[in-house]
Amino acid sequence: MKIGDAFTAMLHERYMKPAGFRKKTRTFSRAHAIYEEHYNIQGSAWNSPDEPWRFYVNCGLSFPDLPRDAKGSGFFSIHARQRLGLFVRDTRPHYDVIQENLEDTVNEIGRTLLLCADYFSRRHSVIRDSYVRCDFYLAFPNDPELNRG
Repeated sequence: MKIGDAFTAMLHERYMKPAGFRKKTRTFSRAHAIYEEHYNIQGSAWNSPDEPWRFYVNCGLSFPDLPRDAKGSGFFSIHARQRLGLFVRDTRPHYDVIQENLEDTVNEIGRTLLLCADYFSRRHSVIRDSYVRCDFYLAFPNDPELNRG
């Protein structure tokens, strides 16, 4: 199994599935009554079969009662999306996983995604309202909690 596949499988088994997320390729999604949250593990276009496997973490929300943006597809068609670092402080812009740090990286990302999920559970209505108003901050619907200036 390729290390990127092993990473996402382990992340799903240890953190995401127990929290109620379904997995489709490298995207984890969980539906709530009025919003859905999505986390995408995006492998670098420059990855090779060798280690390390570099990836980025995209986080986002969709709102079933709002039409989706027809410009994108898959994860990139959801209403509000941005890299993990906007939502959880002290995260890296990218991660490099190798066999020796696989377990530690799974644990770090798993805990961090659950922190992001906590943020989304508290702030989804603010994010939705900002999206509807077309009020954005760093290409994400404006939430004053995120303005860290």
